[in-house]
Amino acid sequence: MEQLRILTPIGMLGYSYNKETFWKAIKGGVDAIILDSGSTDSGPSKLALRKSIQTNEAYEKDLEEIVAACHYYRIPVLIGSAGGDGSTRGVNQIAEIVMSIIARRGYRPMKLIKILAEIDKEIVREKYRKGLVRPCGTAVPELVEEDIDKARTIVAQMGIEPWIKAMNEHPDFDIIIGGRSYDPSPYAAFCSWKGFSNLGLSYHMGKIMECGGICTTPKSREALATMRHDFFDITPLNPGSRCTSISVAAHTLYEKTRPDILVGPGGILDLQSTTYEELEDGRSVRVRGATFIPVNDNEYTVKLEAGKLDGFFSVFMGGFRDSVLISQIDTFLDGMRTYVTEKVNFPFDINVQLFGRDAVMGVLEPDVGQDIHELGIFFRARAETQDQATHVCQSARVYCMHAPYPGQRATSGNFAMPCAPLDIPMGPVSEFCMYHLMTISDPCEFFPIIATIVEGSNTAPQHDAGNIMFQITANDTNQSAIKVDSARTTNTVSQAIKATHAELVKSPSVLKKNPPVGHSFLADLASVIRSKNSGPYEITFDVMFSTEGPRDIVKNANILTAETISTLYNVPVTDVIACLWWDSAIAFKATIKRPIVSGSFHDSDAHGSAQHMPLMTLPIPVGDLSV
Repeated sequence: MEQLRILTPIGMLGYSYNKETFWKAIKGGVDAIILDSGSTDSGPSKLALRKSIQTNEAYEKDLEEIVAACHYYRIPVLIGSAGGDGSTRGVNQIAEIVMSIIARRGYRPMKLIKILAEIDKEIVREKYRKGLVRPCGTAVPELVEEDIDKARTIVAQMGIEPWIKAMNEHPDFDIIIGGRSYDPSPYAAFCSWKGFSNLGLSYHMGKIMECGGICTTPKSREALATMRHDFFDITPLNPGSRCTSISVAAHTLYEKTRPDILVGPGGILDLQSTTYEELEDGRSVRVRGATFIPVNDNEYTVKLEAGKLDGFFSVFMGGFRDSVLISQIDTFLDGMRTYVTEKVNFPFDINVQLFGRDAVMGVLEPDVGQDIHELGIFFRARAETQDQATHVCQSARVYCMHAPYPGQRATSGNFAMPCAPLDIPMGPVSEFCMYHLMTISDPCEFFPIIATIVEGSNTAPQHDAGNIMFQITANDTNQSAIKVDSARTTNTVSQAIKATHAELVKSPSVLKKNPPVGHSFLADLASVIRSKNSGPYEITFDVMFSTEGPRDIVKNANILTAETISTLYNVPVTDVIACLWWDSAIAFKATIKRPIVSGSFHDSDAHGSAQHMPLMTLPIPVGDLSV
């Protein structure tokens, strides 16, 4: 084949997409529908509690159109990391929904393939005792046997090999539902199976497409990849969005420890020589240059993910408005902890988040002590049983409500309580206990493949998808590309900086305050400043610029260093895992070790997406703007 057209309707199954856009793409010609269904972003609860975050209704709504396209157009469907965690439970959940749609809609008989990824504890224990399990990154602690004992569900992140094996054994498949998978694996596997041998390109395409249209500007949901043997094109399907060379290059920053070297099962994806070319349609980008470096035969690893339960927790929430009390809030809360300790005669743990001060960033917060007039409190109590956790919660809430403090004038109560029940039982506490690499000898060994013929009645009426006629412009293989020349003269750089200075003079700060004289806030120079999990044990920061002028100002100032990141986020400089410029995306990247693991009892931001403000307010020297 000369090309493959791969449709991803949404970056996460269950998040919803536009049906009309979907069917326009199908009418334009699609060789496969591939999408992801899993993530560790939302914390460990899926693995620990053994249930999906998305409801069956959300999954069914997305799958209705996808299964219909498979029935009417015989387009193969590949879904990775089913059910959110990629466990056997998750695979079966999605498979049962697909089978119910086939039966209810009267579709033709279909071949459904399941690839399982759940790993037995004894297999992990044996590998661990042989020294074949190690942390996935410097932020992850060493595994101990207690972690294996407490793990409720262990999954392994499969590479392309089980997917290719499933397609080779069942070339007439209709739908493959895979367990936990390296996100681009279904994409790269399908391309390889179809004869596209450049794994670097296939993996890179999958890395971008598994998030759907998030690489577009403005970001959207649906995206189409057109795969060729020496390049691929990315096209958004939302007519209000477009891809640019910068938006696509910048996607390799997203959720990654670093953007240039991406490690996965079976090898390393090297993006240091990639190029991004904007096509003449003004919406698509052509990508070349990625290479895949395979590991040695005896060094193949898969990542293990597992969650455990650690007690039960209860919560209460409310607010303080008395400025006399707020002025001594730390002393007041110390008294609350003493009061609860004296009243409770069993082990417990508590966590207090003060909204209005340090609730969002927690221990990373650099601005503790700012003047405030109102504080919201979210209180969590953990104990061995649910009743014990609720008892701790109730004791602390009563103290917050009625405890005296110096200067008190209001004696009827200190604390505004917005909801009832006042003390809310939340259930078990979930925590990650495994995020480790396990060396295996056969990439398919622990991923069984199960084939099922779903007996549909084949009585569904003819389908016209609203009689939509549409042609995806990126499918035109004769399109030329507008190459972006990265070589610039010193004079060009100077002009870009001058243009940036002129823009800063006439534009007020987005932060609605004035920076120090001779400086601008990073928020006023960058177009995107974001934080995000890079797995459960890291937080990564992306600073992106719309043009090279402001980038050059910041880069020449030499402000964005590991030492600066260390200071901004109250972490040792040794916990700054990555700190580099990524000129392909006109961007800067930094990654730090999480001081508190994502989704654990004391975590304040499981997603990691609200940690960007210290970078936003960083002053950058820009010289005298009045000249």
